[in-house]
Amino acid sequence: MTIIIDNAANWRDIARVGDGEKLELAPAAWDRIAYANRIVASLVEKGIRAYGVNTGVGALASQVVAPAMQEKLSRNIILSHACGVGELAPERGIRAIIAVQVANFAHGHSGVRPEIVRNLLTFLERGCIPEVPSRGSAGYLTHNAHIALVLIGEGMARVAGRRMNGRQALAEIGLEPLVLGAKEGLSLVNGTACATGLTSIALVRAERLLCWA
Repeated sequence: MTIIIDNAANWRDIARVGDGEKLELAPAAWDRIAYANRIVASLVEKGIRAYGVNTGVGALASQVVAPAMQEKLSRNIILSHACGVGELAPERGIRAIIAVQVANFAHGHSGVRPEIVRNLLTFLERGCIPEVPSRGSAGYLTHNAHIALVLIGEGMARVAGRRMNGRQALAEIGLEPLVLGAKEGLSLVNGTACATGLTSIALVRAERLLCWA
């Protein structure tokens, strides 16, 4: 069965994607994603100051980032946050996290290109599972960052059970590494996709236990 997200997804949908169901977006969701991306492009073109678009992040929010450095900023946000340690999160959990990321982007508030969302959906469809350490200093941000590593051809992933680096994994599923634009690095690490995805799976397990009880 295919899960189709229009404006929102519920926890049962996310858990089902974690278990292997296919995920798609409704046309209206794709329209919202494209519209938000055009807003970011307009901010960059006009030089309007916006957090994480043409400024640094966190303590460096007051630092203006020149247009020529905005792609590097997005890449560095991914690399700096991909600092997880410990055993790897299970495939089911990683699929659920990716599903929540896609659902978040479907609201049309993040400003990422549709191509990023399509590639995440391809990860789910083709069974490309980024290696995501289960613990990290920035909590949920590290999980998102390790998934984003593979989008840019870095990190490690498993495809059909075979371990390979990010660039090889992308080639295996017919994709090229992405060069992230303004704000896209921030959008990929931001949000509570990790907590929401893993909680959705936990709720399904709790529901099953209650039924057994």
